[in-house]
Amino acid sequence: MKKYLLLLTSIVLLLTSCKNESSKGANGVTYKTAVEYNDYIVARQTTLMKNIMKFISVAENDLDSAENMLDGYVKETGTMVTDIKGMPAFKGDSSLRDAAVNIFGFYKKIFDNDYRDVIHLRKEQDGTSQDIEDRIQAIVKKIEEEEKGFDARFQSAQKDFARKNKMKLIENEMQKEMEEKLNK
Repeated sequence: MKKYLLLLTSIVLLLTSCKNESSKGANGVTYKTAVEYNDYIVARQTTLMKNIMKFISVAENDLDSAENMLDGYVKETGTMVTDIKGMPAFKGDSSLRDAAVNIFGFYKKIFDNDYRDVIHLRKEQDGTSQDIEDRIQAIVKKIEEEEKGFDARFQSAQKDFARKNKMKLIENEMQKEMEEKLNK
């Protein structure tokens, strides 16, 4: 009997010591691997990119519908920020999470402010007002410049995270598609 008890105790100790190092965040999600942690953020980033592309497409033809979309996008992006803030640091490293919170917060701000301003200016536009067109271009340029910084910091944090956790990053096809659409 003692032999079986000793064997059972040894098995329990072995299983406990071999347990996957997982982290559960305030958002209720458990991350067992660096890939799961990264993918949680990337899934939300993909949704955000789809929202931006859809907004741009709708805004080309229907400013009222595009403006209505912004209300939902502000709320959805705010939820994403809260969810990502609820992620624990992965193995003590919070740099990827923090960079994601920053860039998602930036997108929430442009949905709530800058894109609305562009829509309002476009609604005012009578087709001949160079002043309004200049103001729209200034907003777009400001967004692009700010986005470069947030994006660079996020990409850097993601590359560092991948390097530290021996992950291979693959190029995001949606990001390339979005950049091509925006550069037209």
